[in-house]
Amino acid sequence: MKKLFILFLLVGVGWNVYAAEGSGKIITQRAPAEYLTTNPLEVDDTCPQNDIYAPFTCTKEQPLGFSCYDVSAVQGDPISSQRYELLEESLTPENVSADPQCLQAEPTCAAFLKHLDFNLDFTWFIANFPSSSFPECGKTYTCTRIVCYMPPKEGQTPAVSQKLSCVYKKHQRFFVGSRITCARQNAK
Repeated sequence: MKKLFILFLLVGVGWNVYAAEGSGKIITQRAPAEYLTTNPLEVDDTCPQNDIYAPFTCTKEQPLGFSCYDVSAVQGDPISSQRYELLEESLTPENVSADPQCLQAEPTCAAFLKHLDFNLDFTWFIANFPSSSFPECGKTYTCTRIVCYMPPKEGQTPAVSQKLSCVYKKHQRFFVGSRITCARQNAK
């Protein structure tokens, strides 16, 4: 019985010391994440270790109230206008009928992609090509070539179509950022 009393006394003293030092678990309070970009050179992580590929979590080393801007990579589709990166653009004359015909007025890849609403997943403008011709395509990127033809201008002699060819790589990750603050979750 005496041992049990001493055990309760030690636990009580220990609990009072723990509570006095600020009990509770260290937590990471995260503000809502905001979309940043697909380009790692355009982001800046101000948290310890400056790791832009993994989220930061507060530890005992950070003082309570410590705050920083945390950047981390997310797998998935970026916003539409940053989903694809142009690797090659060419506009060449070809003595063929304009089929498939370009539906945009401007003979550029940017106008072509915008006309397709930044979606190259299912389109009849996709043309097969050896992905080995682009080192980026053989690694972690999905590459797509789209082709269309600008019809000859009225009265143009000879009547030659212009072949617009665009090779895009699809971004498969993007970066988000949020302000974080280190706090203590009080025990109840």
